[in-house]
Amino acid sequence: MIRRALVGDSRSIAEISVLGWQTAYRDLLPHDFLAGLSVDARAVAWRMRLADDASSASPAWVAERGGLIVGYVSTGPPRDDDVPLPSAEVYAIYVLPAAWRSGVGGALLATAVTEWRRRRVKSLVLWVLEGNARARAFYEAMGWVVDGGRQLIDLGGIAATEVRYRLELTDARRRTPDAAIAG
Repeated sequence: MIRRALVGDSRSIAEISVLGWQTAYRDLLPHDFLAGLSVDARAVAWRMRLADDASSASPAWVAERGGLIVGYVSTGPPRDDDVPLPSAEVYAIYVLPAAWRSGVGGALLATAVTEWRRRRVKSLVLWVLEGNARARAFYEAMGWVVDGGRQLIDLGGIAATEVRYRLELTDARRRTPDAAIAG
């Protein structure tokens, strides 16, 4: 079941985020950095974000299985000046590693795409660590394409390169997450 994220989901989202980072990036980022990620700090940030999002300008959703939250996706306005409006951005999508390859990530992404399509945006963008082959293959299977955007980010003193992906919502020929779930 996919539903809008609530303030009470903050701790679960933070736990999924930290475990997701520690698992997905274990070969990309230093062990000490990943071990130092704080569920408590992320839970506070998520609680504030979800409490402040009364306008729904930056919707987030969670996936539940058996009453437990197993994944989330967070979206909102694009943060890049070179992304023409109307567009939106997928800020984060994480699924518990035990639920990888079970359809949860695809369902979460499809929910975000459907919502932003309903809001009549023309494209969605997201950033992913360049070396994250698993995530990149997932996005590409869902119809997203690298758009040439690259950025160097600072993760607490660690430099990492991200590449930007784009999904054009107006191109019916592309395999969108909606089509991937239905087909």
